[in-house]
Amino acid sequence: MAPIKNTDTTVREYIITVFTENQVGVLGRITSIFTRRKINIESLKVSETPVKGISMFTIHAFTTEDMACRILSGIERIIEVLRADKYRTDEFTAQQIALYKVSPELFRKGGDACLREHNARVIEINPAYVVLERTGAKEEIDALRDYLSGSGMLMQFTHSENIVLHDASVENALNEIAGRGSYLGD
Repeated sequence: MAPIKNTDTTVREYIITVFTENQVGVLGRITSIFTRRKINIESLKVSETPVKGISMFTIHAFTTEDMACRILSGIERIIEVLRADKYRTDEFTAQQIALYKVSPELFRKGGDACLREHNARVIEINPAYVVLERTGAKEEIDALRDYLSGSGMLMQFTHSENIVLHDASVENALNEIAGRGSYLGD
């Protein structure tokens, strides 16, 4: 009997997490899998893990379920990959952090209301600018940027992509990887 093929063609945001040995060239091999399939990486974060010699890639992309499975399969074939998982955005907790450089003159006129309404905080004040910080969901970050831009206050803006807090299964997998220890130079 032929396997049932997934026919869901809905494009959704997926997060793919990849634990790898910290080796030169792994990033290129992982991103080439997306490139070959003409999938744009929306954001990519590589960070160290508590386990020495292990890195974690967090990759955001919009694609179908079928293509996300194919990408995951390709990533899992890379020798240095220890584990790879995919998640839909409703399966994890994520936040962004943003910094907004604003005009001090205009901020003095309407800044207090802006801080209260958008739950932002001041992290630097000097004569040339005021820096605000906001942590929250993408929509909250964008709402403050739109408000500041629309009021003429915004001078500069930057933000992180999603910082993801994984469920216990990912932490358990990392602990399992740490328990093996053979490739970590021990």
